[in-house]
Amino acid sequence: MIDLLPISDLPQRASAPLSWSLELWGDHIPGFSSSDWIAFYEKARRADYSHWDPAGTDQELIYLAVSDDDVVGAIALVDFDDLEEFRHLKPWVAAFIVKPELRGSGIGTQMLTLLEAKARMLGIRKLYLWTEDQAAFYIRRGYQLETKSRLGPLGLEVLSKELDRAK
Repeated sequence: MIDLLPISDLPQRASAPLSWSLELWGDHIPGFSSSDWIAFYEKARRADYSHWDPAGTDQELIYLAVSDDDVVGAIALVDFDDLEEFRHLKPWVAAFIVKPELRGSGIGTQMLTLLEAKARMLGIRKLYLWTEDQAAFYIRRGYQLETKSRLGPLGLEVLSKELDRAK
C-alpha cells in the first residue's frame, strides 16, 4: 500500500526521485535540461496543493509515493506541456517515475490510480500525458491514444483519460 503526498510535505525526501528522473531522462528530452528538472522540483515544493485552477497557468504539483516510510516514486500533475501544439490541453500527468528496483511491481499502477483520485478531488475530469514507449501501460489502465507526435528526435504518443466521478 502506498500514499501519495505533496512534495511540499516531505521536501527533504525529494532527492531520490529527482535523481531517478535525472538518470532516466536528464538531458534526454529536447528543451528540458537537468537544471530544468531541479527547478521543476524546487517550484513544486512551494506549490499550493489545496486546489486546481482550470484556467490557471504554471501549476506544477509533484506527489511523492511513500510506502512504509520509503519513497518509492513520484508523479506530477501540471497544466503545461512540452509540446507547443498541445498546450491548450490540460492538465498533464508528468514526471512519473518509480524507484528502479521496484519497476514492474505494480507500484506504478497504484500511483497512477491515486493521482487520478486526487485529480477527481480537485475537480479535474480529463487527464493527458505523453510517452515515448509506455503507451501499452496506460492503455491497459483506461487511457486512449489521441495522436502521435514528435519532440525533436523523440517519437511520442499522446494519450488521455476521462475521469468518471464515481471512483
